[in-house]
Amino acid sequence: MEPDPGEELFDVLTAEGRSAGLVRPRAVVHRCGDWHRSFHCWVVWPGNGGTGCVVFQRRSPFKDTVPDRLDVAVGGHYRAGETLENVVRETDEELGLSLGLADIVPLGSRRSVRVGDGWADREIQDVFVHMLRDLPVGLDALRPEPSEMTALYVLDTRDLQRLFADRAEHVPALRAAVRSDRSLGPSESATVGREDFVPVDDGYWAVGARAVERVLAGERGVDLGLW
Repeated sequence: MEPDPGEELFDVLTAEGRSAGLVRPRAVVHRCGDWHRSFHCWVVWPGNGGTGCVVFQRRSPFKDTVPDRLDVAVGGHYRAGETLENVVRETDEELGLSLGLADIVPLGSRRSVRVGDGWADREIQDVFVHMLRDLPVGLDALRPEPSEMTALYVLDTRDLQRLFADRAEHVPALRAAVRSDRSLGPSESATVGREDFVPVDDGYWAVGARAVERVLAGERGVDLGLW
């Protein structure tokens, strides 16, 4: 049986990402606003004309922080004592992608602060990208976890940048609902706006889209430049 998520133990960090010498349960960390480390993995595949397509998850409405918003395809916390090699497990747990360190490209780190009613989520996010080469149109290669997300959305990197540069109120997307058996429903056309996404104050979504395009073009050593 999986442990209560609120009882997962996290290493508490300083704002600079160094150990604070404390280990606390997730529920306490989020209630007190302690800094802790998390893992973000953008899942993408090549588009046309040097662009890319990015997969986002619609967070479950039962999430303890920012429920029902669009977020990076794979996101999770480092448990106490875990290394990057350990936390890559999140790609399998959330999307059914069994990946290792050789399958993800680092994009640097960022600080994320989100505050809600009775909680404060302060994360040092280590950001990576995984490139899918042969993704079917129906997203059949992915097996998302229904307790984590309700749907997957696919956006073109150009549209993502237009949206967050205030050049469009809404942009087109492809949407597929997540079923209880970890399969996906039929893909359908949709539109999304800025209000659909997890709020950020550092341009993360547009900056990430540009970084993805550079990685897909074969560039290495790409850094978000948000630290």
